[in-house]
Amino acid sequence: MKRLPLDSYAYSLARIRWDVFGTLTFRSVPSAKIAYGRAWALMRLAAELVQRPYSRLLIVLRAELGEMMGRFHFHFLLGGTQTRNEITLAHQLEHRWFGLFGQGAISKCRAYDRSRAGVAYVTKCLREGSWGANEYELRKFNLADTVTLTRSVFRVIRSLDRMGEDAAARTCEQTGLR
Repeated sequence: MKRLPLDSYAYSLARIRWDVFGTLTFRSVPSAKIAYGRAWALMRLAAELVQRPYSRLLIVLRAELGEMMGRFHFHFLLGGTQTRNEITLAHQLEHRWFGLFGQGAISKCRAYDRSRAGVAYVTKCLREGSWGANEYELRKFNLADTVTLTRSVFRVIRSLDRMGEDAAARTCEQTGLR
């Protein structure tokens, strides 16, 4: 499998229909293993809420330390829910995060809005050229490779790429450019 340039990586994610963009924070910073476990627990609850198999959800999760307070948190994109009401799902996820982990467990979730560049925000540490401005923070906290994608995201990207290649080939054949 060929490796995509970083800009292509963000572009591929931007082609996906996302349902929810969210941020998950902690009162006190748990170990990385516990923090990731909590974030994935919320994603499993999301599958239950929308009555979809967990393996069908599209999830991008990125760990980050806050710029002002240095508080560890996650940003995520959630898709594949087939929900009719992303706003309700976002509120349910906020409520469940607090219910799972109590006081100090803060989440901000909202229906995904393509005009607000959520994909770019979640992948900001991966963009070429961003290392200059963020190199100190990324190296200090070893967060340069903390974007995690579920297998379903890779399946969708491969599928979109195949459709794109097939469409391009048909266009070339129809116009006689091949």
